[in-house]
Amino acid sequence: MKTLVIEDNPNLANSIATFLEEAGFQVETCGDGRSAELMLRSLSFDLILLDLGLPKLDGIHLLRRLRSRHDKTPVLIISARDALDQRVLGLEEGADDYLAKPFSLVEVVARAKALVRRAKQFGENSLQCGDIELPSGSPAVLVGGQPVTLHRREREVLEYLLINQGRLVSKAQLADRLSDLDDILTHSAVETYISRLRKKIGDGVQLRTVRGLGYLLDAKPN
Repeated sequence: MKTLVIEDNPNLANSIATFLEEAGFQVETCGDGRSAELMLRSLSFDLILLDLGLPKLDGIHLLRRLRSRHDKTPVLIISARDALDQRVLGLEEGADDYLAKPFSLVEVVARAKALVRRAKQFGENSLQCGDIELPSGSPAVLVGGQPVTLHRREREVLEYLLINQGRLVSKAQLADRLSDLDDILTHSAVETYISRLRKKIGDGVQLRTVRGLGYLLDAKPN
């Protein structure tokens, strides 16, 4: 599990690296945003631990550039910026988890392991939740084992929701993560695709709208 710790406090970076290495991670450290971006453009990692208050290039800007390249490497933000708006911003820019300083190094390791497990789970041939299965490379979704054809955008929205199942996903996240230079996904378009998905996938899963916040996809309770 190759991990990059991007943290400008060398003592903290070394402490995190030591704990992660004892847990079986292979760790490299970097102390500024610009050097980290160069490393991320040339090297592949299974996990990134990212401080936000970095010299030369702020962590949020680094994260934004990473996701703009469609790099899906799991990112755990470790930051002293613990205000709610900062946490929301970090997650909306594409972070997978957020841990505010001061934190327990034991918790850092636990969250790191969870993110790597989650990435491996969703990197396999299909994504599943309840009676819904999204096979890799297929235009269809399986609902109770029966194929249902999806529009390209419907599939992308469902895929993102499946990857983040059990977690709240905002319209802004869906629009930002699924837009490209030639095809911008608006918030109203997100609403339209969500409505269409509900009709096509039926009761195979719970796809809930959390008023004012976004959407939550989860398996139906037994």
